[in-house]
Amino acid sequence: MSVFARDVPTSMMILMINTGLIVKFTTSLYRPVRASGLPRMPAQEIHIMHSFLENHIVISVIGALLHVTFPAIVFVISANLTFKDLGRELKNPWLLRKTFLVACIIVPLITAATVKMLNVPLLLGGIMLISAVAPGDPFDLVEAKGKKGSISVAAVIMPFLVLVMPLTVPIWLWVLSQWFPMHLSVSPGALFAEIAPLTIAPLLAGILFHEFLPSVTKIIQPVLEWFFRISVIILLLIFIVPSIQAMAKFNFASYAAIFIVISLSLFAGYYAGGSNRKDRISLSVTSGLGNLAVILLVAHVCYPKVHVLFTVFAYVIVRWVVFVFWFLLLRGRLHLRGEKLV
Repeated sequence: MSVFARDVPTSMMILMINTGLIVKFTTSLYRPVRASGLPRMPAQEIHIMHSFLENHIVISVIGALLHVTFPAIVFVISANLTFKDLGRELKNPWLLRKTFLVACIIVPLITAATVKMLNVPLLLGGIMLISAVAPGDPFDLVEAKGKKGSISVAAVIMPFLVLVMPLTVPIWLWVLSQWFPMHLSVSPGALFAEIAPLTIAPLLAGILFHEFLPSVTKIIQPVLEWFFRISVIILLLIFIVPSIQAMAKFNFASYAAIFIVISLSLFAGYYAGGSNRKDRISLSVTSGLGNLAVILLVAHVCYPKVHVLFTVFAYVIVRWVVFVFWFLLLRGRLHLRGEKLV
């Protein structure tokens, strides 16, 4: 397992390096606006964090880290692949069909039904719903690597989902706005312009460097890995405490909903992945992960004054715990059978 997947909880990293949109929220996180389920921090801590995150130098540093770190990790992983690897996976005619069915249809329906039946607080419910309709997160690659899945499969389905996202996400947001008391929408062009440069571009760059500049790639990869590691630690120190405070405000229905949704999503992806365990794991983690950058984009467009960032972090932490639970259960089951994840 690589250094970045080993040292920091992978799913927890997703939001921290997913997009520069975090910076857009930092100047309005502590406005006195409340919504259903919105956590409130003590006044002194609010003042300290507000002053810290209002500092222009801090904002500039965070923005630079986010915009550089995110493409860097995609580059690092994809630089181990070739176009032949991707072509080999595309020979499976059912791969993309099953991916679309599970990630773009089944998971959103599971999430909507669970949020509705358990009456999840509106803020967290909205986060879960947007995450469910926006699969195709670059950390599909990181999770596939860390959970012993197929990197090449993840590298195929991630850009595929990013490409179909401008078509599916606006439709799903309109549907969810009819089912729930929310007003969710996003422009297909804005969505693609925000997500594609941070995903598809570094993926292609990594493969091209691997193909045509292998010696340079071997030098760049370890440097970017260490840069990633240090950047994540810095961001973790900044955001982890208020995120845990937000998580402490979740009620039982919130925890139950997250566990049910993530578990069923993982199962749906795993058992749709075919007979190869690595393929199953890759499709499973893709189904369980939503694109956190899309959550921030939609929230910023639709509810610019609502405090959402730390609730999103709290959701990511709980989701990571569910991921780890099922991964350890799978590994333990295989151990009892005398097998190993390799």
